[in-house]
Amino acid sequence: MIRFALVACLAALAAAPALASDLVLRDVLQEQPLSDVPDMKVVIARVTVKPGGAVSDHMHPGDEHAVVLQGGTVLLTDGQEAEYAEGDVLFFSAGEMHGGLRNIGGSEIVLLTTHVVNTLEPFRWPAE
Repeated sequence: MIRFALVACLAALAAAPALASDLVLRDVLQEQPLSDVPDMKVVIARVTVKPGGAVSDHMHPGDEHAVVLQGGTVLLTDGQEAEYAEGDVLFFSAGEMHGGLRNIGGSEIVLLTTHVVNTLEPFRWPAE
């Protein structure tokens, strides 16, 4: 259970085009239209959550895939702590809520994310 919740939370890191904190950085590495699929694009980004950085619950108009490049310890919204390991792989389907975590460790958590999203909708929206 904790591992699944952690995966859901960390994938949120990958999702935000612009996060409100300088403790969470999202650098878009590439953004391209999806071949032969109108109104869809692929966005690849590197997401860094510095110690103390937090990501709120949110959703996307498409699938999100992520790989943990550098792991760490997070505090989930239910108060549980969880570890995230280098090499862990995450997946969130379109409209699936994820996020809700804070990096409580002493080092950065880094993800490589890939989104396949609908260009006619906002990239990210808060969970309700």
